Amino acid sequence: MLLDAPWAFSSSPEDGKGLDIAHLEKTLSGDGRAIFAIDEPSTGTTGENRDLIAACGIARSTSPKSRHRATIWGVFVEPAYRGRGFGRAVVAAAINLARSWAGVDYIDLGASARADAARRLYESLGFVAWGREPEATEIDGWRYDETHMTLRLAGPCRDGTHSGHSVI
Repeated sequence: MLLDAPWAFSSSPEDGKGLDIAHLEKTLSGDGRAIFAIDEPSTGTTGENRDLIAACGIARSTSPKSRHRATIWGVFVEPAYRGRGFGRAVVAAAINLARSWAGVDYIDLGASARADAARRLYESLGFVAWGREPEATEIDGWRYDETHMTLRLAGPCRDGTHSGHSVI
């Protein structure tokens, strides 16, 4: 993921955290965190290594003031498998999990301004863009903007300023 689309992630291969099993175990320990993944179909050989096709992480905020929000992160579909619904499947699974978390009313995410297909997918699932962060990431001297998006799951808008985000 980090090599194929470096502009789409704030992490880089040099960070090494995403490749460290101990870090992943810590990231996923406890409630309110998950990674959904799809790997290649098995050919029946036991012990075979299968490649990852698609992945999506989700985490509920742990802060008492923002526990009503979750964040989707690390969405990726292997290029050879794009356009077949795998991205939709992992993101939809993350949304469904967040719906099961009592008190979560919003899911947030960021998408590189360069990732048109990803933004279209998120919009088709009900996410609405609310802002653009200029030059959010820099790779090899090139800077890329990031579009911030949110999905309102449920719950009343308590301050009267909510603009009526889509509910799926």
